[in-house]
Amino acid sequence: MSLFTEEHRLFQQSLAKFIEAEIAPNVDRWERDFYFPSDIFTKLGQAGFLGVLLPEEFGGVGGDYALAASWCEEFGRVPSVGFTTAVNMHSLVIAPTVNRFGSDELKAKWLPKAISGEAIGAYAFTEPNAGSDLSRLETTARKDGNDFILNGSKIFITNGKRANFILVLAKTDKSAGYKGFTTFLVDTTLPGFSCPRTLDKLGWHASDTAELVLNDVKVSANCVLGDVGKGWSQAMASLEWERLMLTLGALGGARQCLEDTIRYTKDRKMFGQTLSEFGNTREVLSLLIAKLESSSAMTYQALGKLLRGERCRREVSLAKYLVCEFAIELADRCLQLHGGYGYTTEFKPERWLRDLRLNTIGGGTSEIMLRVAAGEIFA
Repeated sequence: MSLFTEEHRLFQQSLAKFIEAEIAPNVDRWERDFYFPSDIFTKLGQAGFLGVLLPEEFGGVGGDYALAASWCEEFGRVPSVGFTTAVNMHSLVIAPTVNRFGSDELKAKWLPKAISGEAIGAYAFTEPNAGSDLSRLETTARKDGNDFILNGSKIFITNGKRANFILVLAKTDKSAGYKGFTTFLVDTTLPGFSCPRTLDKLGWHASDTAELVLNDVKVSANCVLGDVGKGWSQAMASLEWERLMLTLGALGGARQCLEDTIRYTKDRKMFGQTLSEFGNTREVLSLLIAKLESSSAMTYQALGKLLRGERCRREVSLAKYLVCEFAIELADRCLQLHGGYGYTTEFKPERWLRDLRLNTIGGGTSEIMLRVAAGEIFA
């Protein structure tokens, strides 16, 4: 937390007020409806929250990863991880990727709309037969004069149903290994693009996690992000930040779940005393606090290295593993402290348990995180 300045704290306070006014009154309904309205992106844009990592020339804030981290922890407190991840992927990953690698033409066309919330983005990596092992991607892009013809399918795509533009990773040269991947910015109104279904899920109910199909979708060569053959390196370029983003969100959610549970134990009475007065309750909560603060310290150590431009694959991988696994444990313990009420939707631990469960899968599974860390340790 020492990485946060007074500016960051004021930013968080402004965000907290926005959440209280525009999100908190609606989030339970969004969860019940299994969808949130896209106009919340417009409201976030009008409040200046969608351009944290984007330059001022397009309407952004021009902030760094420290400012983005302060956003992630505060926004992560919203009890709807599907919703918060949808916003974060758009504003902190997809739009910055366009800014980093896109042509002047692409940036001028899409970034102002992305920052205002008028256009929503998605990232299409994962396929039915290619998740953790992205080298098995089967989506292809064939050169056709000055255009490319895209064919393939993608799955588990956050914002896939609502997106106006999607960054699609495809193979342009099957014989070139990792140099045979290219990223395309695909306008979802193009012929041949479709979203046949959204997926029913254990958690992340408000998120429109979708399956996408590209059937002879013709895109201009101007829609290539950067250069042909650079797709894999582009995907890896911001991977540590993407994983930290998920980790910071899990930290925020775990912290909110714990704080709500502590308040509950102070109010809940049994056998003539509050639940918080029982020794076992205090021991459980004290241990959760200790683990949460140690998890936070590891996360910010990794963030510090990222901000200084230092290699941080080991630190980020271990932080994501530790935090995301612990967040599930914390939500489970908090549910237990709520007793029977914890198993109902009247209180939030059951939602946190369902929602935080996916963070050990998305952005790199826990198993992959340990494998990456081991590769760094024993290199």
